[in-house]
Amino acid sequence: MLKKSVFKTKKWLYLDIVTTMHHKEICKLAAKLSASQPGSSPFLCAYKRACSQVEEKFTDRERQKYRIMAKKWSEKKLPPRMQQQYVHRNF
Repeated sequence: MLKKSVFKTKKWLYLDIVTTMHHKEICKLAAKLSASQPGSSPFLCAYKRACSQVEEKFTDRERQKYRIMAKKWSEKKLPPRMQQQYVHRNF
């Protein structure tokens, strides 16, 4: 007898949306701030600072948009492109 796997959707937070939507920009800035390759220890230490610097440039409207997206993605299905990325990264 096969068991059905239960897939629970992730609870998306505001910063999850920011890092998802601006991943390339954040990685580029973290590499510049750390003067290191992505994945290295200095890069990982600089990642949060890079995320904060990118987020500081947002307008109030952008912040509100990402908060709404976080709520929507947590309560409903992700957009198809995001579903593919989520599955690819996590499985």
